[in-house]
Amino acid sequence: MRLFSALLLTSSFFACGGTGGTGGTGTESSSTTETTAASTTATATNSTATTTTTGSGTVTASGSGTDSATGSTTTTTTGVETTTTTGVETTTTTTGNVGECVPVECEGKIYQCGDCIDNDGDGKTDNADVECLSPCDDDETVFASGLPGDNMDPCNQDCYFDGNSGAGDDKCNWSLKCDPNSPGGDECPYDPNYKNCPDSQDEQCNVFCPVPNGCDCFGCCSITVGVQSYDIYLGDEDCSVDNIENCALCTKNDDCINGCVPEDCEVCFGQELPPGCEEPTCDMGEACTVDDMGNDNCAAGSFCSTGCCVSIIPG
Repeated sequence: MRLFSALLLTSSFFACGGTGGTGGTGTESSSTTETTAASTTATATNSTATTTTTGSGTVTASGSGTDSATGSTTTTTTGVETTTTTGVETTTTTTGNVGECVPVECEGKIYQCGDCIDNDGDGKTDNADVECLSPCDDDETVFASGLPGDNMDPCNQDCYFDGNSGAGDDKCNWSLKCDPNSPGGDECPYDPNYKNCPDSQDEQCNVFCPVPNGCDCFGCCSITVGVQSYDIYLGDEDCSVDNIENCALCTKNDDCINGCVPEDCEVCFGQELPPGCEEPTCDMGEACTVDDMGNDNCAAGSFCSTGCCVSIIPG
């Protein structure tokens, strides 16, 4: 995980031919990409001068006497900061995972969860929004993907996270009739006498299906909102964080669960990196982070899901 640090800049201005001096203190903290270039000459004679600049930083200078300072300051900020100061010239360069949002395609198209727009107005964009499950998600307001043809069968379920309906490519097979919590609602209520409730899943299901931490492969995920935890069915078309108490509840399939252990610095579904952890841990793939604009540090063709880089499916 890349940590974003607060930068303390201190610049000293030396007096020539006067009786006083001028000192300055700067504090800078940034989560956006910003480039500032300035050249400043200031002269004060037998007086006290105070200069305050606010924005991405605050600089205050005061003094009495005759002072002259000429310099050039260039600041580029994108994350982790490195500062070099020589005389009155200070250059700050920051590299990291902060910047303008970069659109992410899914099969050559741009959907709501990859379009760099905060579509639901909750202050989170694309992959930074908990309701966005991948760049192939076309509804930022709820957990359901909003894609035509995705998980459309009211009963029979395959891998929830592969962007299609049908078990042909993933070999995952389950029916919502088997779930005592009846997440299928009136269209597919729980049937205690239903016979097709397999005790185990094909090995390909566990290998192929990109299940986020804290979920099973059929879209039943644990999420904590406030102090309350819920096991919710992501296919509920009205289910969102704001409507969490009305989401359809579900029972996880024991044979295709990707558990989550925050004590091991795993990022659980809908949660941030656990306190005290410097970066996420991943059972498979590279660890990753997501900034407030929805950018991550995964390679092209993949995205960050619960702290781990996974392939965009469909891709």
